[in-house]
Amino acid sequence: MAKSKYSGDQEIRHKIDELFSYRKLSDLLRKSGLDKDIAFTRHLTDIQYQIYLLDAYLEGEWALDQEKLNACWGAIKGALGSLGYSPDQVMKLLHEIRDYERIERNCRKGKWPTKVSFKKFYTTKSCDVRLIRHLIYDARPELNKTWKENAWVYYDRITEINDDIADVREDLLTYNGNRFLISCLRKGNLKTTTKYRAYLEKVSLKAKKYFSDHAKEGENGQLASWTIARSKETLELLEMTSADDDLSLFATSLILGKMK
Repeated sequence: MAKSKYSGDQEIRHKIDELFSYRKLSDLLRKSGLDKDIAFTRHLTDIQYQIYLLDAYLEGEWALDQEKLNACWGAIKGALGSLGYSPDQVMKLLHEIRDYERIERNCRKGKWPTKVSFKKFYTTKSCDVRLIRHLIYDARPELNKTWKENAWVYYDRITEINDDIADVREDLLTYNGNRFLISCLRKGNLKTTTKYRAYLEKVSLKAKKYFSDHAKEGENGQLASWTIARSKETLELLEMTSADDDLSLFATSLILGKMK
């Protein structure tokens, strides 16, 4: 049986605070002045809370119950609707959350995340962060003068990879579709590390070129600095994890038992 993802409400709230800080959503709220709108920030927190409950269910159960999934989705839709979005708008806003759920559910069919490209997987995996960020930009479109909404794409991919590597031990006890962990299980640690290193270096180069080409726009210098810092941290984390002598722990992975 998978370990429960969260010990309770307080842990989920703490995880949301960490996410908003690490992914610079808190900076966006402060920059826009929306941090002073208590009702709005509570709505954002509630949306993320409900997404985490869906996430916890998907990671905690291999055999999924459609009624429980429907309840999770109903809560997410309700949280978004409370911000004033119509049912049609809510469906569009949640499109990528459903895409990521599909990746997780595909594991139950033997279709593993390693079959999904780095770009597609880690772009899709950032769906919750991009949703929250979009809601902030939707409320304050003038933020695009500081940082264009699509300029966060490199930051998102790098930090999502960081999350997978950082959570690898934790995810041994769940049915999380952690691409890094699953790659280690299916392709081995050395091959996985080599591929992840190459992809991180590729994304970093693209990010540097983008920010060099758009250096004079808004506060791109700050976003570039954050992006490159996260890239260096993630590469260091990758090397540290690869050098870990206790890789035998991978053999204890719950999801390993579901592989053929």
